[in-house]
Formats: sequence, structure tokens, C-alpha cells
Amino acid sequence: MNSDQFRNAFIEESMELLSSLESRLLEMEESPDDEKIAAVFRIIHTIKGSSAMFGFNEISEFTHHVENILDGVREKTVKISSELIDWTLKSGDHITALIEADESAEAKAALSRQSVDIVNAFFKAVGMEAESVPGGGDPSAAEAEAEAGEKLWRIRFKPADNIFLSGTNPLLLLDELAEFGESLILPHVEDVPALDSINPEACFVSWDVLLLTGKSENDIRDVFIFIENDSELLIQEIPADEFNTSDGEPPKLGTILLNRGDISEKALTALLEKQKRLGEMILENKAATIEAVDDALKEQDFIKAVNEKRSEKTVTASLRVSSEKLDELVNLVGELVTVHAQIERESDNSGSELSAMVEQFGRITDSLRENTMSMRLLPIGTTFNRYKRLVRDLSNEMGKNINLIMSGEETELDKTVIEKLNDPLVHIIRNSVDHGIECPEEREKKGKSPAGTVKLTAAHAGAYVRITIEDDGGGLNREKIFNKAVANHIVESDAEMSDDELFGLIFSAGFSTADKVTSVSGRGVGMDVVRRQIEGLNGSIKVESSENKFTRIILSIPLTLAIIEGFLVSVGEESFIFPLSVVEACIESRHSGRQNTTKKMVPYRDTLLPFVDLREEFNIADNRPDIDQIVIVNSDNRQIGFCVDRVIGEHQTVIKSLSGVLKGAAGFSGATILGDGRVALILDTDGIIKQSVLNEEASKNETST
Repeated sequence: MNSDQFRNAFIEESMELLSSLESRLLEMEESPDDEKIAAVFRIIHTIKGSSAMFGFNEISEFTHHVENILDGVREKTVKISSELIDWTLKSGDHITALIEADESAEAKAALSRQSVDIVNAFFKAVGMEAESVPGGGDPSAAEAEAEAGEKLWRIRFKPADNIFLSGTNPLLLLDELAEFGESLILPHVEDVPALDSINPEACFVSWDVLLLTGKSENDIRDVFIFIENDSELLIQEIPADEFNTSDGEPPKLGTILLNRGDISEKALTALLEKQKRLGEMILENKAATIEAVDDALKEQDFIKAVNEKRSEKTVTASLRVSSEKLDELVNLVGELVTVHAQIERESDNSGSELSAMVEQFGRITDSLRENTMSMRLLPIGTTFNRYKRLVRDLSNEMGKNINLIMSGEETELDKTVIEKLNDPLVHIIRNSVDHGIECPEEREKKGKSPAGTVKLTAAHAGAYVRITIEDDGGGLNREKIFNKAVANHIVESDAEMSDDELFGLIFSAGFSTADKVTSVSGRGVGMDVVRRQIEGLNGSIKVESSENKFTRIILSIPLTLAIIEGFLVSVGEESFIFPLSVVEACIESRHSGRQNTTKKMVPYRDTLLPFVDLREEFNIADNRPDIDQIVIVNSDNRQIGFCVDRVIGEHQTVIKSLSGVLKGAAGFSGATILGDGRVALILDTDGIIKQSVLNEEASKNETST
């Protein structure tokens, strides 16, 4: 790795840590405990050490001050308050700005002034004296270097019998030692006499300490500087190859006892020649005490835990892959799927013995495709966690008390889809907080709790993920929406509209029912953008509401934008693909039996279903077969038919985006390349239905049934 790669790795890791910092802080605010406090402290501490190591001295110095305040929280000298959370969040934002800052002198100078202002204001807000924090310099450079060169030390400490007479408490010395790093402290009490003969002013206990630290031997010895001459003190470095083994296994029990001086080499060699468990033989032959064997086993477990932790860090680092490389891998797998389809077609035509090999190739391709796509799937909670901060800040700004409740954070979605979902979700949540939920006084007048609630949920629904944003606010006012639509010349004053149609008007460009424009919303430029972005993801959006009770917005988003399971059909010489997730059934229908009907309806399971004739919809002039195939799909929880000439079957579909004149064309969500090299368009069934007169007919039919 060159220096740029190291710096890029630092930036990537720091941005992940800062994202985690927000969610950890908000969790700490809701239910503070030592574990959450320690997690927040570790994040800042890690950023401080890494920034010093990679030369980001401004970040290192700033985070050192923040770390000092959080250390006060750990020590219970600083209380957790909304001010503490606010300023820690602002500090995280400032660290992000420092990371992303350009190299100009003006920008650096401005950020340096901001660093000083934030630190001073932070200390004032939590009631700490600014003088108590070291200023200037690079406080963590030496520490970062020490962490990079950690060593394992074995310390044997037997204080003098009369140590208490000098006013020294050996436990405080051990606490100071433990602050140097990870430690295992083993007391030896075998010399403690019976209670009736004990001298309460004498010390009979000794200790063995195993310490993993970046400190030097002199630093360790300085802890005992005032009592070293009167005590027995052995400080021994354990060589790295003894505990940091290639297979991750700790040293053997016999090796530990030998290194500790608890067994002689001669006795150990004699015992190893016997084919029995070493621990049992040591105790049987009284080669070492049971206390020594027990301590050695604890030391073995400690070393094993250290090795496992280091191994986890190594694995995590080795799995960090840039999103660009992953995207390229997905593209290559898509090409492989297309090539397999072409080879399969040729082998079927030739009837050669290649068929078995092609079939095996297909299984491998399927497995590779599934594994590659799973690598692109991320828990949607990585996006959800951002909105805790958003709701908190907006609530404070508007004087409202709003709780964000999330569920389904573990639901996985393609990373590309997650990235494109952020802006639509921000718009919807901001509207829920501003327009949806009333102020506490108004809620109390309506008999509601003063605190409002926004619920954000996600769940799998076939090849889609359904995301629901629901608030318990005032709901949508049908009359107000309709009057505004009439005033904007969107609908006629005598129009009759269902709830779905009426609520869908809020997605019209420039449409807003807000009485006044706020810093958050009210200009009518958000929800139309939301609709376009969701439809750009080949998803759909639906609104449900009950006045003075709730507003619920439901987004249905495809799991991935790369490769899907498709259903291949043809009309004349043209091929089309339905997403397999929307297909429910296929039926046959004789055209001659329908040619005199004025409405396009087909019998299906004791009812009549409307259908779209793709031949007419796309003006395909080829001769129609006597028997049509009707593909039944589920669109917005209702069944609709699509009339085609021929059903070919399932097809692995590598999605290619449309460009040129087809870009943005209603009714198509993309294209794919078939095995024979021809292009098949992927159908957007909802888009086709909206473009056809069928929508009105289907609504009437649904009402009549």
C-alpha cells in the first residue's frame, strides 16, 4: 500500500465510524449505560489514534479534546445531557468537515478557528474547565505508535510484608498498570496464614500480571518506582512468536509453566514422555501446585483471546472492498449469465454432448450470480440509522416531541438501491415531522399524547422490499387537497376521485397544502421528486391516510437493479420480459371468442379480469394467433392480465439501462440481451396500466364485484 492508499483507507474507516457514532450517541441518550458510553468513547479514541498515525494532525488534536470530555462521562464526572449529545454530534460533523476539507490555506484556517470555537463551547456546555484539557501539539502520535507496536509482558509482583506501613496500597498500583492496556491479574493467596494467626498489618498476597500494551519496560517499572527496592519485581517480555502464532493457538500449558518458573525443565521433559494429559500428570506428580496450573490455564485463555481479537481485526481489514470493484464484479457476472444463455442455445440446437457440460456451467453461473448479488446486499438499517439524528434535530427546531420507531433494520437491499433511497426517505420523513405531526398543545386538545410518533419499517415482499413511513399526526385532508388541485387546474371541480387518486395528487409538481413555507417544507418541490426517484428505481409508491389519525406512505422497491428472475414472452417477432415476482398465472384465451366484445375482459377463476393487449398497446402489426396467452400479474394488490402471443418461460435477466429515445419511456424499466443476441425490453406493468384506459375500467370492475 502506498501513502495515498493508507490515507484512503483511513478516510473510509473514519466515515464508517462517524456514521456509527451518531446512532450510538442517540442510543446513549435514550438509555444510557456503561456499555454504550464505552462504545462512543472507543469510536472517538480510534479516530484519534488513526488520524495521528496517518498524518491528520488537526483531526487528532480536535478528537483528543472530545475524548477528554467523554472520559469524564466514563468517570461519572460529566453528566449525560442533551447538551452533551448535541455537542458530540456537532463534533462528529466537524470531524467529517476536517476529513473532507480541501487543501487551501483559507479552508484550513477557517476549520482551525471552528475547532477552537467548538472545543471551547463544548467544555462550557458540560461545565468543564478548559484549562484541564491539554492544548496544542499532537497528543496521540506517540500513543498511536505505541498501539501499533504492542507487546505482551509478564509481571510478577510480590510486595514487602510491611508495605502497608509506608501508606502504599498495592491494589492502586495494579489499577495503574491495568490502564496501560489489556491485562490479566492473577492473585496468589497461598501464603495467607490462618485467620487466628494473621498479622493485619502485613501483606501476604503476591500477583502475576499479563499485560498487552504499547508501553515500554521503563514505563511499567515506573509504576513501582517507590517500592521496587523493597519488593520482588520481575518484568519479562513474552516473545511475539510465543503468543502470536501463525495458527492462532496459544502456547502449551507446559511452556507457560516453564516460562513462569513454576516447573523445572527436567520435570516437564519427564512428564511429557508419558501418554497422559499434562495437567493431570503435573498434579499427580506434584511437579507444580494446583494454583500454578490454574493460573497457567487462565494465562493460556487470555493469550488465546488476544490472538482471536487480532485475527478478527485482520479479517475485517482484508474484507474491505471498494464499491467500484464490487460493481465491476456484478457487471462481469451479468455478462457471464448472457454468455451462458448463448452457449445453452447453441448446444440445444446442435444436440451435441456439450449439453451436460453446459448444464454444469449453468449451475456454476447461478451459484456465482447468487453469491455476487448477496455481497451487494446490505441491511437497510445502515440508512435508517441516519434518520434518528434527522428527527431529533427537526423536533428540537420545531418545538415538537417526536419519537422515531424503527423495525426491520436487518432487511437487506442492494447497496445501489439503498444509496438512491436516501433522498426520498429524507423528504417523506421531513414532511411527516413538519406537516404530519401536530404541535404538543394541538395534540392534547385532540386527546392524543403530546409526543408524536414516526414509524419506519421495512420487510421483504417477494422480489421487493416494502418500506413504510407512518406518522400518528393529523392525516390528509381530502377537501383541502381537492380544492388545491382544482385551484392549480390539476383536476376539474366536478371530478369524482377515489382516495388513491386523490392522495396521489400530493406528488404533483409544485403541489403543497401548507399554509406557510418553513425552512423544512411547504414549497411543493419535494414529493414530485420523491415519486420520480422511486419510479426511477422501478418501484411504486402508495399513500393511505385517515384524518386526525395517521398518514402512511408505502414504498415498494425492487431488491436489486442488476440481475432479476424474468418471465420471457413474445408478441409477433418482439420479445418482452415480465419481472417474475409480479407474475401469478398464465391462461389461454381464444381471440375469436372475444372479437365482438367492447371491453377487454377475460374469465379467470369465476370472475372477469381486465387485460391489456400488448399487440395493440405497442402497435405490433404481425398476424395474431388464434389462441392468445394471458399473463396474470399482481399490480397494486389487484390482478390484471396482459395478452401476448407466446409464453417462453423463466429467464435470468441482466438489466441494462435504456438510453436515447427509449430513456424514460413509460412502460419499460430496462432491457436485456437474449441468448440469440436479440434485445428484449423489460416491462413496467404499473407504468403500462397507468398509460392505458384499462385503469379506469379496472376500477369500475373492482367496484362492481
